[in-house]
Amino acid sequence: MAIRTKRYNLVLPEELFDEIQRVADKQQTTVVEIIRKFMKLGLLAVQVEETPGSALLIREKGVEREIILL
Repeated sequence: MAIRTKRYNLVLPEELFDEIQRVADKQQTTVVEIIRKFMKLGLLAVQVEETPGSALLIREKGVEREIILL
């Protein structure tokens, strides 16, 4: 069974694209794959935000921060 896909053209500011390209190069993958991962993470963040009593936390060097979507 084939996976169904949708096409969407995305225009990004050059600076943002360059940052994503650097991440892709560092992880030895494509810009498209990085954008897909970012979207999945964003969808997870929305799901957490919509769930009462849940929070999205980032721990960096032992310091936790709660992520709040605006």
